[in-house]
Amino acid sequence: MIKALWFAVKVGAIIALAVWIAERPGTMRLEWVDLQNNDIAVSIHIGLFLLLALAFVLLSIFIYQTIKTFVDFPKSMARYNEVKTREKGYQALTRGLTAVAAGDKRAAGLQAKRARKLLKDDTGLPLLLEAQAARLDGREEDANQSFVALLEDKDASFLGVRGLLQVALDSDDDEGALSLAEKALALHPKQGWVLKIVYDLQIKLQQWHKAEKTLSRAEKCGVFDKDKAASDRLALYLAQAEKDLTDGYKADGVLMIKKALKLAPAFAPASIMLADMQRDEGHPRKAQNTISKVWKVEPHGALAAFWMGLLDEDKAQDKLVQLRWIEKLLKANEVSSVGQRLAGQAALEAGLWGEARGYFKRCEELSKDGGSVSLYKSWAELEEQSTHDEAAIKEWLNRAAGAPADKVWVCGESGNIYERWSAIDAPHGSFNTITWDVPYAHNGPVVLLNDKAEMSEALIEAPDSDAA
Repeated sequence: MIKALWFAVKVGAIIALAVWIAERPGTMRLEWVDLQNNDIAVSIHIGLFLLLALAFVLLSIFIYQTIKTFVDFPKSMARYNEVKTREKGYQALTRGLTAVAAGDKRAAGLQAKRARKLLKDDTGLPLLLEAQAARLDGREEDANQSFVALLEDKDASFLGVRGLLQVALDSDDDEGALSLAEKALALHPKQGWVLKIVYDLQIKLQQWHKAEKTLSRAEKCGVFDKDKAASDRLALYLAQAEKDLTDGYKADGVLMIKKALKLAPAFAPASIMLADMQRDEGHPRKAQNTISKVWKVEPHGALAAFWMGLLDEDKAQDKLVQLRWIEKLLKANEVSSVGQRLAGQAALEAGLWGEARGYFKRCEELSKDGGSVSLYKSWAELEEQSTHDEAAIKEWLNRAAGAPADKVWVCGESGNIYERWSAIDAPHGSFNTITWDVPYAHNGPVVLLNDKAEMSEALIEAPDSDAA
């Protein structure tokens, strides 16, 4: 529309100019002096003169363009050939990359050679195609050389880094992969997938402090949501604390535990780690205070189990002492089905059947699902010892058969059961996947794995499985 309007304006201007000239008649006189001083004069109408002048100009332009075309023909032909060559080169690139995606190594290699030949000055995509074709054909050394050559191209250096990174990951070279991933991150600081690879490799190599910094960057870039980032940060703090305590850096370890407790005051594994350290150092009263303080806020089942382990071994043989010991914890907070069940079991073993019955009833009331396997088995044991009622015993055992298992530390990926929480889930090496849950809610074998010594070793040695 705009072009048509502009054309009409130009035509109108020409017509107006022609009308203006036509309305102003006149002649143009040209005089020329010959050799005998005789003047030669020519008179011509002004309109005709202007028409001839325009024709002369157009003819001059035509002659100039014709001569220029003949003179520039070799250059034009060269440019044409260059364009056609580049078109063929990009066509070879497209076909080659398609062949790589399809796994056709013969076609990929052929098109890579064509692209390299046709695009001699291009050090980007042709080199990438060569590298991918070489990898597809199993020529890893040639692929590495092409990826290294890509690093020299400022515009395509990231492709080289990414290719070498993939080679390192495939060959389980974690340290080399991390170095390359950090280079890739320097080139593209906000790329989510690069941040994720760097983060996973830092965790696999147990570089906890660096991983925490990378986690903060990844959270800002939206790689992890707020809850996931908070959970991982907590696990990183405790993993670093475990390493510091194992290496003898007590002050640093305690500092990391306190950072974890500040982030999540009711997180049972953090308080258990601190209490465990206090007990090992000969401060059982501090350990008890640590557990009871957290228990008062949130009575976690793992806290109750650890609390029972704080009882002196000599006193632990006395069932009545065990009962009074768990009752001491319950005074801080009675709203715990696990605590009530432990108290009931201790009362049962002490022969206090009435107290045991009261604790078991309270446990069942506090349980969202009505009770667990261990609770109903304890009910059956109570009936066997107190009433010898075979029908009641059979009823409790039948209920136990259909009841859910007690909550334990279980890996959400493998279903493996652990004695205690840990940031690294041996033997498969996943990070922060252990939760306090019913084991049958997860897939995988139900196998009790770690004890304290095994998990300390797992945190010192890098896991074998690929976390990246």
